[in-house]
Amino acid sequence: MSETGSNLGRRKFMLVSSAAIATPLFLGTANSMAAANPSETKTTDTKIAKGTKIYFIGYGCIGCQACRTFCPAKAIHFGNTGNEIDQKKCMHCGTCHRECPISVVSETEV
Repeated sequence: MSETGSNLGRRKFMLVSSAAIATPLFLGTANSMAAANPSETKTTDTKIAKGTKIYFIGYGCIGCQACRTFCPAKAIHFGNTGNEIDQKKCMHCGTCHRECPISVVSETEV
């Protein structure tokens, strides 16, 4: 019985994704992962209205690119420390926060 290329690729992706999600749980570090610190990012150039939610990608990012794929503003790019959100391009819609399979995208209200 042979598998098609797309089915085999999908199974490999699921295996890798499952392992990346389960590893912190097995190591006991799921709740101790560092969240992104909003003061470390460069948001001083951008005027953001009070009450707006700002999104940051934490240090536990596994690089699955789900946030980047679904971002309608294409505000997520690969930077020095992994995926980063460009606050100038961000529409503050929360799609990245909802689509992240391991919940490393955090939201902060200004």
